[in-house]
Amino acid sequence: MAVVTSSMAIPWDLRRRGLKDSIRHDKRVREAIKQNLRELIAEETIITSDGKKLVKIPVRYLDQYRFIFDRGTRGRGVGQGQGDVGDIIASEDDAPTPGQAGDQPGHAIYEAEFALDELTRLMLEDLALPWIEEKHKDQVKTTTVQYNDIRKKGPLANLDKRRTLRENLKRQAARGKSKVGKITDDDLRYRVPEIHEEFHSNCAVYLLMDRSGSMTTEKKYITKSFFFWMVRFLRLKYNTVETIFIAHDTEAAIVPEKDFFILSNSGGTMCSSAYTLALDHIVKHHPPARWNNYVFHFSDGDNFADDNPQCLTLLGDLLDVSAMVGYGEVNYDEFFGAYPGRGAYRPQWSTLYKEFSAIRHPRFVPVTIEKRDQVYEALKKFLTVRDAIPA
Repeated sequence: MAVVTSSMAIPWDLRRRGLKDSIRHDKRVREAIKQNLRELIAEETIITSDGKKLVKIPVRYLDQYRFIFDRGTRGRGVGQGQGDVGDIIASEDDAPTPGQAGDQPGHAIYEAEFALDELTRLMLEDLALPWIEEKHKDQVKTTTVQYNDIRKKGPLANLDKRRTLRENLKRQAARGKSKVGKITDDDLRYRVPEIHEEFHSNCAVYLLMDRSGSMTTEKKYITKSFFFWMVRFLRLKYNTVETIFIAHDTEAAIVPEKDFFILSNSGGTMCSSAYTLALDHIVKHHPPARWNNYVFHFSDGDNFADDNPQCLTLLGDLLDVSAMVGYGEVNYDEFFGAYPGRGAYRPQWSTLYKEFSAIRHPRFVPVTIEKRDQVYEALKKFLTVRDAIPA
């Protein structure tokens, strides 16, 4: 009996099965990521990745669809369980008590490597800085080269080999020959470069973080998670954006990005110090006539009480020179916050947040966060595209 080893004897569909399965698996991983954005956006393995190009994401094992034959039915039909039609098979009383050790296997989890930029696109693809206005002065012009046209003449460096080969095969096929023949001038195809110019309005984004002693480890982690994705989003979405990092306790300072994410907690809290520094920096370096300014501040709101009126005044001044001001307050109780089911417990928002909640300015956006999986909702609220505000 002859054994055929030629690859031509293997059906084309089977030879492509590995690639098709890989593409299908990648698609399912992307769908799983989109369905679990709330949890993944605060995943510690991503936030602590130090901005590397590839990050590892824990994903539930995605098995392929297949038939599984029952091996233990003992005479019963495949897919048929114990009991008769109408029997109650489970009730709320059968549910395990919270905190009690379980006796059932869990789901298989594996780590999938994903490009950080691609992950950012999946998470924040529909978001944008709101209320960006066209600034007629000092706009930044960027030029890009695109190859959108194909011609028969051009420099050899722009030769499109694939299209050239395709033209040759078409010419050979017209002669009844299914092979590549001698390349002629009629086969040659060249890509034609086109210069595209884009004008971008300048944007400056001020990121203010409370680093006082009341910012516990969990509060600080939630805050840094928000700023981590904000920075990734800005750099991926906009060509011309400046980021200014301000950390504060009772005093504020502009710090390098690396220091911003590793600063420890100490001191009391006076949020006005950060607002004053941001306002002075905007006036000196980013005048609103030429810049779209955005200010995002995160704190636990445990501010010095006598400082609240000054914060309210400074916030109004910032709104006069900014396209938007966002305030996020993290209220995570170290005891109650550790358990998802907190019953009737609700956090008491700070006096600073209560002061800010009275502001009715259309470009002031406050948010509150109680736990990690609300970081995504905060990003969506801050970065939702909004209609222009009538003058």
